[in-house]
Amino acid sequence: MDTAEEAADLKGSARLGSYLRRLRTGYGYSLRRVEERARAEGGEIDNSQLSRYEKGICYPSFDKLRILASVFNVSIQSFSDVVELEEFEPLKPETGEPRELVAQGTAALKLGDHGRAFACYERALELLLEGGSAEPDLIGEVRVHQAIALRRMGKLALAEQALRQALRGADRLGSELRTRAVLTLASIHGHQGERFLAELEAGRAYELAQRGGHARLAAMALHTQAHVVSEQGRYEDAIQRSREAAALYSECGEQYEALRVRINLATYFVALGKNREGLRMLHDLLGEVHRGQHRRLESLVWSAMGDAHYRAHDATRARRCFRESDALAMANGERQPDILFFNAFHEWKMALTDDNPTRAKIAFGRLRTLRSSLERRFPEVEAFDDHVERGRYHA
Repeated sequence: MDTAEEAADLKGSARLGSYLRRLRTGYGYSLRRVEERARAEGGEIDNSQLSRYEKGICYPSFDKLRILASVFNVSIQSFSDVVELEEFEPLKPETGEPRELVAQGTAALKLGDHGRAFACYERALELLLEGGSAEPDLIGEVRVHQAIALRRMGKLALAEQALRQALRGADRLGSELRTRAVLTLASIHGHQGERFLAELEAGRAYELAQRGGHARLAAMALHTQAHVVSEQGRYEDAIQRSREAAALYSECGEQYEALRVRINLATYFVALGKNREGLRMLHDLLGEVHRGQHRRLESLVWSAMGDAHYRAHDATRARRCFRESDALAMANGERQPDILFFNAFHEWKMALTDDNPTRAKIAFGRLRTLRSSLERRFPEVEAFDDHVERGRYHA
């Protein structure tokens, strides 16, 4: 055993061990079969070693995790996500019936307390599975809600796995829940950069929502479609779908979601070269989101304004907007890594344009740090990854 693995063996993870065991039994593999599959993937994991991982006695090294990811066809990121979820273990209710726990989780989700929501859903699922529940519809419902919480926490790979498990029994989910599951899957694929899949699934979700008379879900599907097609450069399509989504959200009384769509709508005008119109919309929105105390939305508006000024080659105003956005994205001990990454990317590009190597190096360092905790993919992430993959590690 090498030094790195000895260090890794010092402390295990019961949650990771349980996750590995579920993956293995889900494939119907014995410990010995995993050993054989690992060898076929060019690695070595003997069955006694895997048994220790599953019991939480020791933690696999990165090389072992890479091999296990190949064996079970999951991302390495999903393993780190599983371990990070341990911090929410103390939030798990000790008592309560599954339906009561689902209600608690849904209430927490509406308040934006995603960690607590996840913990409630996980406890409900444990009770249902441990008791050999005869309520497969409720199990499917819990998996969908849990996936939504995971997506909002940025745990995209785990959210996708939960959704696929739920959709295996799609006929038991009911119209609304099935639509929500497909829509969440579309959102995940969009964040992962799988735009073709995302557009197909969002279209399917829209059809399901229309058929079932679910106006809010239809608005969500249109919003997702707009986001996906915008990343393909189809801004006119994105504008049309955004307008439809904003109108539907307003009809449903979903003003927060309508604001989100309108922010995106303004950015599409900017991307089309209609800077003046886009900035006018953003200035109007800034007052609305500030009065509504929607901190994340306010941060997004400042970022969008920074991007508009950046495109207009007004670096001074752009930097001021990005600084305002950063302050909001880090307020109250919370960090919004996607927004911070977007801002740092533009700071880096402006520093390169100004031929300021010190500022560029600082921004590049921020990007590398933020990238390690960011699973969501968007154009700035893809541009940064491309830069790194080409070997241009200097600022």
